[in-house]
Amino acid sequence: MLSKAELVLGLTRHVGRYMQGPERAALGQLEFAGNVLEVSMRLRGSGVSTGSRVRAIAADAGISARHLTRDVLPTLHSLGWVEIQAPDATLIAVSEHIPPLLELIERTDAILAIAMLEPVELAVLAILDATTRMPLTEATAVNVGATVASEQDAYRAIDYLEALNLLERTISADEGVAVLCNPNVWSSDSDFVTAALRAEDGKAYEHLGALIEEIATTPGLPQDSVESTNSEWIDFAVSQGLIQRSLVVTSEGRERAFLFTPHMGRSAFGDSVGVDPSGHVRQLIGSMMYAKNFARFKLWGPRRFLQRMIEDGEAGDASSIKTDYPMLETAGIVRVEPAAKYHKLVLLQSDVAEQAMLHLQSGGDASTDSASGLRDQRRYVQPEQERARIRLARQPETSPAEMDRLMAAVRQTAGSRRFGN
Repeated sequence: MLSKAELVLGLTRHVGRYMQGPERAALGQLEFAGNVLEVSMRLRGSGVSTGSRVRAIAADAGISARHLTRDVLPTLHSLGWVEIQAPDATLIAVSEHIPPLLELIERTDAILAIAMLEPVELAVLAILDATTRMPLTEATAVNVGATVASEQDAYRAIDYLEALNLLERTISADEGVAVLCNPNVWSSDSDFVTAALRAEDGKAYEHLGALIEEIATTPGLPQDSVESTNSEWIDFAVSQGLIQRSLVVTSEGRERAFLFTPHMGRSAFGDSVGVDPSGHVRQLIGSMMYAKNFARFKLWGPRRFLQRMIEDGEAGDASSIKTDYPMLETAGIVRVEPAAKYHKLVLLQSDVAEQAMLHLQSGGDASTDSASGLRDQRRYVQPEQERARIRLARQPETSPAEMDRLMAAVRQTAGSRRFGN
């Protein structure tokens, strides 16, 4: 079961891949709430950031400067989470007081209240949640939506979710009943669905069970390293929501896929033991696993590297740090600052690093445990974006010039928790 924060963030990231249209516009307040959550996740732990840095972080999340300054930041200010320095309507700096992650998740309802969701948006959330858990008849889905809105709004919510590829309709062959499900969780591939649902088909359960066990043992497992089954069953497991796939994209445009189970951070009884609604824990794990397995200069001890970052709050003094870590910077996980001679990485979200350490395997040679393996990474594709990208055209690459401009802005920071220091 997804938390409300995960539902709102995931929905916002998904619809952000679509051109503006009536369906997306109808979910505008939900998307706004997701943008507030997204900026909160990225800014927390930053202290004081320049206006240019905040705009660059927002741009990386697909949020325009106008929307940021007119809507998102004032909302964060009303929550008491940021102080804004903007004389003459020009954003100069932002000082954040954003609460810890678990408290931030608990405040999702407060963000939704400020967003003032329309009834149809409430129905969208309710039906999305229900159909992600399991397929429902259309009549049942309407009843779910009608618990928070009108029946008419429930039908409209179904239409919007279908248009955004978040709901799929299938007519059962035996009774002709319309069944609705989330296509990102329940595959419509009849061959695989039939194979997976047959209790007597031991082959399906053998493949899927072995795959899930292998990934659960090694979160962030590179897809190329899977030994329990083939890519066909991996794609099926991704489509079923049994596993999650994210991508790390290198400066040369190569992609490496990393796999997680949805159960990471949850116990069998629903207790929170390391939730990851922002996706930053998975991003950091994926980054570490890339550095360990694929980088030209490998990072042999990811847990030790993170431990050093957590204990010291920073690492490194090298010229390459100034240019080679944009993926972690735009997520707000680290910040690049001048060091004694060159530049260093400053850890901003220590809780993300601590959670990542819980899931990373130890091992490796401490003498080769340096940050050099992180250099080639340029972009991270969240699981929600990867699923949306499968259904749409491939997302365009950021041009080198635009990446340079973006990173120059991200690295403008006051490096203090108070204005004027």
